[in-house]
Amino acid sequence: MTPLTTLLDWIYPPACVACSVLLPLNEPERFFCVRCKNLFDAISEPLCTRCGVPRLVQDEGATSCPSCFGKNYHFEKNFASFIYDEIMRELLHEIKFRDNKRVAEALGHLWAESCLHFPENLASFTLIPMPMHPQKKRERGFNQAETLTRPLAAALKIPVENILIRTIDTPPQSEVHPSQRAENVRDVFEIRKNSQTIGKNFILTDDIFTTGASLNECARILKNSGAARVLCMTLAISVKN
Repeated sequence: MTPLTTLLDWIYPPACVACSVLLPLNEPERFFCVRCKNLFDAISEPLCTRCGVPRLVQDEGATSCPSCFGKNYHFEKNFASFIYDEIMRELLHEIKFRDNKRVAEALGHLWAESCLHFPENLASFTLIPMPMHPQKKRERGFNQAETLTRPLAAALKIPVENILIRTIDTPPQSEVHPSQRAENVRDVFEIRKNSQTIGKNFILTDDIFTTGASLNECARILKNSGAARVLCMTLAISVKN
């Protein structure tokens, strides 16, 4: 913490982004109070081996969930950290509809903490945040996927690069029927000019996994451009009842 940051904290004490309670200045946590931090519903096994959603313990012998049955994913699997529950929904809405970058930074650090003991060796991978159309990024002022991913990259000690670009501004996936989401993002992404993809390993990152259509389309573009392996990591995942 720099002297300027310390001075600003005394003038404007940091507050929990979830409940707004003031945070102690002598603690390293600068985003969530202990109570709110414990409210997040972390993912636990058994998990679907494809999308990463929790499965019922009684689903003996099953490796994937019903939602993934028959789907053709171009990525190997998704690793999600938290359930998309009420508190996660409210905070992600704060980012997407109120352009709150501090909430994105807070969730990024929370995500990074949850991945400190990641099961795979990721030394050969590069993180790629879900790209946002330039017009939408100008309107919001930041790409929430990139803001979420920066702390994750620091925690995992692997690089993050904006290798993909979004060339077509389509309606948000949340406004499109699940059956039409794959078509909504078809051919809207491209590899950034002069980017190296052949034989490389990548991890696509995004805030939430619902149908996986956007991640799958990005994975398709990467694989068609010669990528060796493509994984996905999402902050949260939607659980179908």
